[in-house]
Amino acid sequence: MLTDIRRLRNVAIVGHTGTGKTTLLEQLLFHGKVIPKAEKVETGRTVSDHTDEEVRRGISIHTTLSHIAWQEAKINLFDTPGSADFSGEVIAAFRASEAALLVVGARSGVQIETLKLWRFLGDHNMPRMVFINKVDKASSDFWQTLDDLKDKFPMPFLPVTIPLGHDMDHRGVISLLDMKAYRFSTSGNPEVASEIPSEFLAEAKKARIALIEEAAEADEELLEKFASEDTLDTEDIKKGLRVGLEKNQFVPVFCGSALVGSGLVPFLDFVAWDAPTPFKITEPCVSGEKERIISHEGRFSGLVFKTTIDQFAGRLNYIKVVTGKLVHNTESYVPRLGKSIKLGKLYLSVGKKLVETDELDAGDVGIIAKSDDLKTNDTLCPADDIIHYLPLEVPRPVYSTTIAAKVQKDEDKLSQILTKEAEQDPTFAVSYQHDTKETILSALGELQLSILLDKLRDAKIDFLTKPPRISYRETITKPGEAEYTHKKQTGGHGQYAKVLMDFRPLVRGEGFQFGSTLKGQGVSKGYFIAIEKGVHEAMQEGFLAGYPMVDIAANIQDGKEHPVDSSELAFKLAARGAFREAMAQAHPILLEPIMNLSVYIEEKYLGDILADLSSRRGKVLGQESYGKDIVVVKAQAPQSEIQQYALQLKALTSSTGAFEADFDHYSPLGSKETDLLMKEYQAHRKAGDHET
Repeated sequence: MLTDIRRLRNVAIVGHTGTGKTTLLEQLLFHGKVIPKAEKVETGRTVSDHTDEEVRRGISIHTTLSHIAWQEAKINLFDTPGSADFSGEVIAAFRASEAALLVVGARSGVQIETLKLWRFLGDHNMPRMVFINKVDKASSDFWQTLDDLKDKFPMPFLPVTIPLGHDMDHRGVISLLDMKAYRFSTSGNPEVASEIPSEFLAEAKKARIALIEEAAEADEELLEKFASEDTLDTEDIKKGLRVGLEKNQFVPVFCGSALVGSGLVPFLDFVAWDAPTPFKITEPCVSGEKERIISHEGRFSGLVFKTTIDQFAGRLNYIKVVTGKLVHNTESYVPRLGKSIKLGKLYLSVGKKLVETDELDAGDVGIIAKSDDLKTNDTLCPADDIIHYLPLEVPRPVYSTTIAAKVQKDEDKLSQILTKEAEQDPTFAVSYQHDTKETILSALGELQLSILLDKLRDAKIDFLTKPPRISYRETITKPGEAEYTHKKQTGGHGQYAKVLMDFRPLVRGEGFQFGSTLKGQGVSKGYFIAIEKGVHEAMQEGFLAGYPMVDIAANIQDGKEHPVDSSELAFKLAARGAFREAMAQAHPILLEPIMNLSVYIEEKYLGDILADLSSRRGKVLGQESYGKDIVVVKAQAPQSEIQQYALQLKALTSSTGAFEADFDHYSPLGSKETDLLMKEYQAHRKAGDHET
């Protein structure tokens, strides 16, 4: 397939849900003669959407890897989900690619997820191309969509192909590189170059002049040639596009209709010859380590960027080879494990179909099978040349629920499935909250979590879910002091310890400090550890509503011990008693977690969103506009007010809005909310339920 190892391309196909990414991949695989027929998504037989849940729901949930041969090049293609709930899958594809193809609908234009994807690509300076799809649909408009892109994103967009008609009149595309028309065939055969119809010739010439002018800007030599000759030939234009795309100076734009196979041959020709190659890319490493350029030179190293666990094939680890060559059944060092492991068989893939291979060259991506010790973000390298490639930067989960098995016999099975899912998806988290005594599932959205819960039901596990309790904290606002004597006589040795302690508030976020201003020998230093432990345990129990206390400095001033009856236990209990008594003087308060929010919406919903945030005790920090239609609202809000925000935002924005959230700080809780929590806590205590 690959006659020249330099002719390798890795491209991530991304875009908003419904833009036609899966259909586009089907047609690319058909054109590359990998599959005999391009299936429609509705049939449930596409290469990409092959899992039961994808077929059932009719959407992409997982990133799939496929490859084709075109013009003696190997092109690895990642088909990614369009929903924000599965953006971790998209980031895995980005991590293994040198370029992204952003698919945009010719009617819908730039949407919320388009904006988020663009921002990620911009943050990482990743080269990108655009495919404006569905130009054969009613009311489609290539030029209007192009203007929408230019309006919202501050980069030059250069049409490389333009439509040969819109709507029902769409017959194919015009390539501005070779100035040929490519008409799609109703029989499904690949497009063949022909002369441009006369009615489209003037428009094509005008668009080619604009392309030449921008391509010349990418290279000093080309710019001089253009200045002297007032034009560039096709090879010069291609060179300019190649250089400018690598530098991320502009965005080549293609168009067509994936459904009918329009616009694919010119696009594939461009990718095969002019899209970025891996071999000029520097693979980032953790701080302090020298970055490595993707190269055939040197010994093997690589990064595991995705893990799946298949019921038939077992554990599959997707790897990007960075240096050297990976050969099957060899050993490699894994820094996370601190040891070398034997790697299993190697495979290439076309969706779920695996094709065994003996080796993977630098820059290529493939699968290591049945190496159970490996997981996502693992670096593989020589034992005497250890390196740590930078892990995936996945978004934090924003949607959570608690889960508990209804019957004890299902607990182990439940835990195994949750652990397995967390290993496959780094955006899904399972945690145990000690202060609320709950197992919490966290995901990027309701859809992602819903799919996971369906898997549990399919496994015949009965479970209960409910919104998580908020992890409040307690602290003090004034100093407090107390003397406490623990004394107990039960026959034989008794228990005796006396301490005088003071406590003061710390700056928010400083946690806990322990010190001593003890003068004399009233308490042996050997008991200090027990005293500190007693205070720490009392802080974990809380004072007002049973939540852990933070940002407190404890100090022992004085005390007294007994030569026979004193012990570590006695001093620990004395410290707990002193802490409890001092808290009554220290004006304790409750703290609530405050979250940073970035809310992505269409501008027409801005008023509703601002009003809703205000009703949630939110504080709007600012907003950014992207073109005429999309706004990002920056705000802060209490975690308790946004637990169900994913659902409510969809309701407010007709399912078009999206948001990101991460913890920022703890802030004092209002008196009304504090009173409610304290009443709940007291009620639980009276009922004998000490779970808070």
